[in-house]
Amino acid sequence: MKSVDLLKNKGVMNFTLMFLLIIVYSFLQGILFEYVFKNIVGYNIISVLCSYIFSAVILLFFVKYFEKTTFEYFGFSKENNLEAIKVGAGLAIFSIVGVVAILLMSNNISLSLSKDLKIGIIIILTMLVLMQGFLEEVVFRGYLMTRLAAKKGKWIAILLSSLFYLVFRMSNPTTSKIDLLNIFLISVVMSLLYWYFDNVLVIAIFHAFWNCISGLVFGFNLSGIKLSDSIFTVEAISDKQILIGGSYGIEGSIITTVFFAILGLLVYMGLYLKMFRRITKNK
Repeated sequence: MKSVDLLKNKGVMNFTLMFLLIIVYSFLQGILFEYVFKNIVGYNIISVLCSYIFSAVILLFFVKYFEKTTFEYFGFSKENNLEAIKVGAGLAIFSIVGVVAILLMSNNISLSLSKDLKIGIIIILTMLVLMQGFLEEVVFRGYLMTRLAAKKGKWIAILLSSLFYLVFRMSNPTTSKIDLLNIFLISVVMSLLYWYFDNVLVIAIFHAFWNCISGLVFGFNLSGIKLSDSIFTVEAISDKQILIGGSYGIEGSIITTVFFAILGLLVYMGLYLKMFRRITKNK
């Protein structure tokens, strides 16, 4: 990975500071929500999203200033970015539409067009949800995983960054065991995709589009958070919460578990094929 090689040559911050910044990032979200955005726009999803976005921006620019680096050190690339956007968006659309289609065809959910759509709110939420999902990947993969990989290797980096991502998501009181499994699994798969494509833009777009389509188009909760408006309203027909995802949203569905397990296996195989070809080419 180019970003890992760049950091190895430059030098990486120590573990204590690396993890401390993630902890500060987490606390900063709560502070911004409670004392800034809640007072400006009220106790709603917009203030929650704004607190996520601004805390991520503050962290990333602090690290960039502290390390005196460019955005290439966060996993971004100067090449093939249009292709990266297409891949990320395409994977997200295929993933979420596939899971929803299975739930619809198995008569577990129904979808209906939402009444009294507030187009202005939908547009604002779309921009905020896209930014939040995008920046979260840059923080946990572009910042944390990349620096851990430069210190301890890619596999340890994937494990530790995914564990931190899991802890970061555990604050929601409605989180179940299957939700936690999926959070960890999805984080590992995102890390593998980042490794495979060597461009954080792929997974940042994937995460942004996944959240936007599942929450703002289909009306599912996002990690247990209900968006105020969506194009469709989803309604549970069956009581099989393990399939539907319950109050956590589609990320808590066992169908999502199976999908990401298959995707992760395919990416893992792809990584080994790339490694085998590289070894063969060098002989």
